[in-house]
Amino acid sequence: MYLYIPIKESLRNSYIGKYTSYGIKCIEIKAGQAKQAAFISDVSVDFGFAADLALKCTLGQLSPCHLADVVEDEI
Repeated sequence: MYLYIPIKESLRNSYIGKYTSYGIKCIEIKAGQAKQAAFISDVSVDFGFAADLALKCTLGQLSPCHLADVVEDEI
């Protein structure tokens, strides 16, 4: 089973300075063990967008190898 969760990040950009963004982490739960399967940083500054996309990925049980493509398509 895959669980996708939004992750709050504090990032810095040379043009805009410090800002808050949200990435998406994929956790694989298998045989009672949890391990990180994928992570995409800086998906959006909008928590709602990142949370909604993470939920869609979890409900659809998206394979972690497709996470980057799905994020790119949604943006």
